[in-house]
Amino acid sequence: QMPSIWFEVGLHCLPKSDACPLELAGFSFAGAPGVVIGHNDRIAWGFTNVGPDVQDIYIEKINPRQPNQYEVNGAWVEMQTRDETIQVAGGQPVTITVRTTRHGPVLWEDDKDIQEFSQESGLALPEQYRLALRWTALEPSSTFPALWLMNKARNWDEFRAAAALFDVPAQNFVYADVDGNIGYQMPGRIPIRAGGDGRTYVPGWTDEYE
Repeated sequence: QMPSIWFEVGLHCLPKSDACPLELAGFSFAGAPGVVIGHNDRIAWGFTNVGPDVQDIYIEKINPRQPNQYEVNGAWVEMQTRDETIQVAGGQPVTITVRTTRHGPVLWEDDKDIQEFSQESGLALPEQYRLALRWTALEPSSTFPALWLMNKARNWDEFRAAAALFDVPAQNFVYADVDGNIGYQMPGRIPIRAGGDGRTYVPGWTDEYE
């Protein structure tokens, strides 16, 4: 059975000082610095997912003569490529090539999948195309610095300053402190879209849908 995503953690400086001010308890998950949800000796916080639409699928027009090139505003541009090795339990490692456009990774390469999509999508598609995923979680973010500042926050203003950096995933934050204050904040990076609302596939070869 897989372990839980969350695990209980306490961080206590002994002795506590300006150089080591931590007095924290709560819950965290693997790879995150400090406490994700919990309290220090001054403030407490929790959150739930907001659930906004932060993913977009772009149809990329592919150069029929060069499968690693895609169109951007009338010009062919090279995709970025990298090899990733997937370790297989009880088997040999598998190496795949990941291709990325300006919008993000290409979702699939199998000709059968592409043909089925072409037949079922009902869209006017280019002769050669791929689908690329743009997702806020794949872009550089300041979520971990936000958590570290939240762990050290002493009041509402410091908590809000930390929360302002929490961009992925968007969260409903609740707050309370030892002075009797309560608060709510909803930080998160949510796309402002041109030419659509994120519910449908959009052309990737023009800037009209950025």
